[in-house]
Amino acid sequence: MPKPPSRTVYPVSQSDTGLMGYSPSIRLIAFDLDGTLVDRTTYIWQTLHDHFGSDPTRREQAKADFFAGRIPYADWFAHDLVLLRERKATRQAMLDCFADLHPVEGAKEILDTLAQRGYRLAVISGSLDVLLDHFFPSHPFHHVFINRLHFDESGHIQGGDATPYDLEGKARGLEELARREGLDLSQCAFVGDNVNDLDVMRVAGLAIGINIKHPDVAAAADLVLEQGALSRLLEIFP
Repeated sequence: MPKPPSRTVYPVSQSDTGLMGYSPSIRLIAFDLDGTLVDRTTYIWQTLHDHFGSDPTRREQAKADFFAGRIPYADWFAHDLVLLRERKATRQAMLDCFADLHPVEGAKEILDTLAQRGYRLAVISGSLDVLLDHFFPSHPFHHVFINRLHFDESGHIQGGDATPYDLEGKARGLEELARREGLDLSQCAFVGDNVNDLDVMRVAGLAIGINIKHPDVAAAADLVLEQGALSRLLEIFP
């Protein structure tokens, strides 16, 4: 669905005015996780591989194979799990790695407030459920599209379920959420920060960039919020 050409884009330097009630038609707000709701990581996969010292050559080969179309996303996911298992990346060891990370300031309270206001909330992310559950254990999300890990009783990785809704699949994920909720895409917003959010930002009724990691994200967003400004969502979604 093409986006209307008449949107107002607020640059990163935009002052703290003019956002109240910007999106009265929005009923569902979907979020990226890494870098958007959880700070001090750009991609949790990269954070984990760096922390555990996974073989960088094999990591890059699998990535190249995926983007060249030689393997599907699920195979890339499974390959990364093999690398992490080799480096003893148990569930507890992952949680220890997460000690260097933290939720974006005010994220929990902001999400709870948006849910209380009646918005449907979702996560569409190529991140991991173990990260989401760690920082948002009693989250208010009505839908969660994310990669899921399976651990045995000792916390060792046994496998997992790859999300079909990462990268270009994020747009399909938002379309699926709209279908489930009986909404039009124009009633769905997406909040993200990086290039893997570009496709979904282009189909969302309202695309919001925050903590921007790439200039293409700023160009694709209808609104760009400065780093640490997640609370501005409470002005945008009254």
